[in-house]
Amino acid sequence: MKFCGGLKFVAGGAGVAALSVFAIYGAMGNGGAGKSLNVDWATYEANQEGNHYSPLTQINRSNVKDLQVAWTYDIGESVSIDNPLIINGIMYLSGKNGGAISALDAATGKEIWVSEPKMVSARQRGLTYWESTDHTKRRIVFYRANHIRQIDAETGKLDPTYDVDLKQGLERDPEVIFNVQSVSPPRVWRDTLLVGSSPGEEYGSPVGDIRAFDLNTGKLVWQFHTIPTPDEPEAKTWGPNPRAFNGGANSWTGSSVDEKRGILYAVTGSSTYDFWGVDRPGDNLYADCLLAIDIRTGKLLWHFQDVHHDLWDYDLASTPVLFTAKSKGKKVDSVAIAGKTGFLFAFDRVTGKPLFPIEERPVPQGEHMEGERLSPTQPFPTVLKPFVRQTFTVDDIDPAIPEPERSEIQARFRTLRWEGIFTPPSTKPTLEAPGSNGAANFGTTSADPVRGRVYVAGVDIPAVIQLTKSRPQFGAGNNPMERGRSLYQKNCAVCHGADRTGHPPTFPSLIGVNARLNNEELIDLIHAGKSPMPGFPNITGQSMTDLLTYVNNGFIPSDAPPRKVMKGLAEGEPRWRTDYGYWYTKAGNGVMRPPWTTLSAYDMNTGAQLWQVPIDSDPNYPIKGIKTGTGDTNKVGIAITGSGLLFVPEDRLKKLIALDADTGKTLWEGDLPENAVGIPSVYAVNGREYVVVPAASGVIGPKGSGRPAGSGTKPVRTVHNQFVVFALPEKKK
Repeated sequence: MKFCGGLKFVAGGAGVAALSVFAIYGAMGNGGAGKSLNVDWATYEANQEGNHYSPLTQINRSNVKDLQVAWTYDIGESVSIDNPLIINGIMYLSGKNGGAISALDAATGKEIWVSEPKMVSARQRGLTYWESTDHTKRRIVFYRANHIRQIDAETGKLDPTYDVDLKQGLERDPEVIFNVQSVSPPRVWRDTLLVGSSPGEEYGSPVGDIRAFDLNTGKLVWQFHTIPTPDEPEAKTWGPNPRAFNGGANSWTGSSVDEKRGILYAVTGSSTYDFWGVDRPGDNLYADCLLAIDIRTGKLLWHFQDVHHDLWDYDLASTPVLFTAKSKGKKVDSVAIAGKTGFLFAFDRVTGKPLFPIEERPVPQGEHMEGERLSPTQPFPTVLKPFVRQTFTVDDIDPAIPEPERSEIQARFRTLRWEGIFTPPSTKPTLEAPGSNGAANFGTTSADPVRGRVYVAGVDIPAVIQLTKSRPQFGAGNNPMERGRSLYQKNCAVCHGADRTGHPPTFPSLIGVNARLNNEELIDLIHAGKSPMPGFPNITGQSMTDLLTYVNNGFIPSDAPPRKVMKGLAEGEPRWRTDYGYWYTKAGNGVMRPPWTTLSAYDMNTGAQLWQVPIDSDPNYPIKGIKTGTGDTNKVGIAITGSGLLFVPEDRLKKLIALDADTGKTLWEGDLPENAVGIPSVYAVNGREYVVVPAASGVIGPKGSGRPAGSGTKPVRTVHNQFVVFALPEKKK
């Protein structure tokens, strides 16, 4: 294991910036909402600890069966539908009118105000609330076109004086940066905003530095280098001058905060390029790390790297969750992370000492790319059991797959390189298991801070990767083809291939697709999806135009004329890139025996895995009576309550279910009008407990029309993006 100590601890009181979780827990007393008590869901993922936990107990194991829809809020076509905030009886959410922010009465759904349209310009998983330490400002903070903006929480009016340009200060020409704003909302500590980024995964993408900004002035407070400068000690884990051309190592998922101590816990992704690391020799600190950072100074307190020299896009993509566990009879304030590898790690959040032993074990060193310097070992937990499968043999192929497809899958498996987890990529087709969109991903890790439990949703879908050489776009510039290519690589290449040739029959080639479908039909398909392809309702306007420009016109082959690129990269030099595809059947299911999606429960006091159950299911699976999971990459996360309930969205079945946190048994199922697309929020207003979950159809068209104009003869479902709120029936007076 690689981590460093030397914690410089400075005691501090909890700020009022984001409504102290301690205050929420303390106000609950013996649990349950009092007659006039409001209990908030004050931040993305519930609280500063990022653990999706609500202390409420009104809805419990005995009465959860009585839950019913209390109200809904329709937002129509939307670029963003999120995990809403509920603060003092007011719900804040985004998505109305194509991107407005709304404030609602959280008990009735009645609108209090709706901001100007297009306030939120791209998909965001949530908003951030801030109240200044002098109590003069109450603001909703959000991203807008790579800027940080604020609106007044009481009126919904934009603050014209607060505007932070996130493209500045990243050692790239801002004009060639396509995107840097994170898809996950920032955290707040007192009057400091803590910001990650989503800079892209191309050659030449910006560095993924973590930054802190003053919420009153917008000034930069500090900037933590996730990729070091040449004079920083971590530079020895890279090649020369790594910030000149390496990018990524960014904190794009949620972070968490220890309010009392003033510590930020952030996780980072892999460095670019994800699957080829010849130009970044070494372990590549601080990519793929859990970082504990002193919020006052921006100084690193300790770190843990879960993948050295990542060649598999194994980002730490799920928020670190904070809780308290017992270790050797003593209470230990702890932090846990779940990885795409299927490993769960836990640490003393002050010292960085592991709660359970971690070993560096040898990993495959077989055939790999010329010049690649593989890490000889990777960290393995010794007590905490993996939450997904990490082995795959021909006998694991699902016997329910009909012939001759099953025999074809078996034959293909025998041709793949596979030496176990961490098999390095090469120019030959190589199995990657788990695939890089799971095991864990955004929103899929939760914790009960009272009982010291961690719950992880994991996806069990392998992938096949193969490196080929082509002339890439170095970053994304400001023309439609380059912007479209960036969108394609981010949203489509994982299934349809980096060169658009697809992975038939599950994922068809897109070359010449404009001869089969007109633009209107392509837009319908992109928005609606078609199993196993999810819908992308957030791609609209100019972004859709850019994507279609690239899909219809373009791949840049290795023999294309060179183009001038950013400083620090050879002009027009062909580079290795990955032809990548998740391995699904023709029916859109996983090739391994089900389940393909599971929820696992861990007792972090002992390290024992308490139970594991499948979540969601394919209703058309030929063997009836079993829950298969789906393996879908649409991760939405779970919510935990003080009464021992887990609220879990099931996307393909269009349900919100409640599980017993002790056993994993399903206690209730509630129907949703569309697919769940966000973490449920649990809150109370005037003593009544509610559960809200966002649901989206992912299609376009005027409300009630059934199809958009110009869609030809292809039928399209009516837009039905909404927030659905459940509660127990009100008692008759």
